Amino acid sequence: MASGDGNWNWNSFMYKSDSGRYRQNNSVIHYNHWLPEDQEDLLPENLEDENLSEIYEEFDTLVHATTLENANAILRDGFKPRPVVDNSVVNNTYRLMDCAGREIIPRPQHPVRDVNILWYGPCTFQRLQDPTYVMKRYGNVVFSMNSLYGYEGLIRKGLNLYFIEVIEYLTSSASRILVSHRDYPELRKFDPYKLGGPLYIKETRSGHRFYYTSSLKRRDGQIVKNVLEIMQEEFNKSGYLKIGELRLNNHFVSFCYCKEAKKDVSEFVVPLSPGEDETQDGIMPYLIPNILKLAIVLATSRNPTKILLLTQFDTEQKRDQKLREELERVHQEADRKYKEFGKEGLNTASLIDMAVQGIMYMSKRDIVHSYLNMLLLIPESQHSEITESLWKKISNILMHPITE
Repeated sequence: MASGDGNWNWNSFMYKSDSGRYRQNNSVIHYNHWLPEDQEDLLPENLEDENLSEIYEEFDTLVHATTLENANAILRDGFKPRPVVDNSVVNNTYRLMDCAGREIIPRPQHPVRDVNILWYGPCTFQRLQDPTYVMKRYGNVVFSMNSLYGYEGLIRKGLNLYFIEVIEYLTSSASRILVSHRDYPELRKFDPYKLGGPLYIKETRSGHRFYYTSSLKRRDGQIVKNVLEIMQEEFNKSGYLKIGELRLNNHFVSFCYCKEAKKDVSEFVVPLSPGEDETQDGIMPYLIPNILKLAIVLATSRNPTKILLLTQFDTEQKRDQKLREELERVHQEADRKYKEFGKEGLNTASLIDMAVQGIMYMSKRDIVHSYLNMLLLIPESQHSEITESLWKKISNILMHPITE
């Protein structure tokens, strides 16, 4: 895979990597990392105009999913892109092998191995507002792009797109595309306006429409589910210091049920209790206290940038009614515990412990206990005013439902 001058060809390649997983017979499970010479080789069937909808799914936003703990940090300090750390040709800590399974030494050094990346995937606002929608793997809190234009999106003069790799897992695949303001001549430029790739942008009279391939053909011809993963490079070009602020401003935030969480995320995912997934009055009971918890985090954030909260309620009237009722319930329950517990019964150490637990385990912590922490910091004479004051702040960050 090396060219004559010793450089590695990142335009078309085929590698294997050790997944760290084993089959029942103790043999190692390998992942394939590759790029075909012709990107249409990835399509599950021959591309024709009339079958576009059979190959591509449309999306209108890109989402970054995370835990409530991480979301709180993002709201406070902004997004913090990091180098790629998972199984990828980009990550130098993973050994690469040739098709025969022989380790390649020295390991190919990828041009963006040290580049800070922020991960996104395609979605639609319709799905994010569906009370039964499930977010997988990365957490309950979803940051969704308001606009796909600009340096913080997909379309702007000066942005370059590069096809990084296709990863073949056991039963699925991932197609990764880097979006960067930098030039990487060693990488394969990706043209999103050309049909046949994992991302397709169609120009129309009214603007652009965005599509991705939800399935693709593996090297062995098998058709599997595919996810498009957008790798946005950290924008640190001289003279553009406010891009980070613009990026955060370009997002709404939502709370969704998360399942099949990654190992390092699972302990921070809000669990679903029996019966909470049964829709009542158009929404899962599980969502209401957690949406309120996220709303309070957003409404009380010290960051001057106020991110709007997108919810799964079908009308603003129902949303306001349900959230106000939940706020009143939480306040009454926390106030009852406050009076039973007695602030005088808490010493400084226990107060600090409660505060730390509230920060470290926001996802698993019951909203009543978090609310009780707040009551302990406020004079009892002002407790009766808290709900109204909080609701005014929450009202300012609630987003109108998005309709097509």
